[in-house]
Amino acid sequence: MSSKSPVTGGLMILFGLVLLAFPWFGLWTIASIMGFALILAGLGLLVFGIATMGASKATGIVFSILGILALVIGVGLFGNIGAFAWIASFALYLAGFILIIAGVVQLFQKPPVKYGMAIGIVGVVLGVIYIMLGSVAIDPSVLSILMGIWLIIMGIGKLL
Repeated sequence: MSSKSPVTGGLMILFGLVLLAFPWFGLWTIASIMGFALILAGLGLLVFGIATMGASKATGIVFSILGILALVIGVGLFGNIGAFAWIASFALYLAGFILIIAGVVQLFQKPPVKYGMAIGIVGVVLGVIYIMLGSVAIDPSVLSILMGIWLIIMGIGKLL
């Protein structure tokens, strides 16, 4: 865990409580902030892509395409609780599969590393937990509860 930070810890606990008390408002706020951030990033990438067209056409095209993609996703995500829940669920699934693969690789690593077996088992178990969380996080109400609990735990950790 990172260093003590009473202000950050307090804000994390406060927002965690808001997510638990007002799940739809909390998720709408997060989805709006993420959508707005993606819109700004998309605009920046698009401007950068157009500006670099003269120096490198390929680079300009890639940045322009990324900018348009970020703009489309940002507009679609802005205030859309369902889209936010889907993205969060997908991220949990993806992280779970990555943890399982890393855990299995660690289990069969040659030559064996000290504590390698334990690390591999923990990776597989955490991967399965992440996939299970991803399957329930598609429901915005459950996602709000999970995020609220996580923020409160992390906020307490920041205070200790």
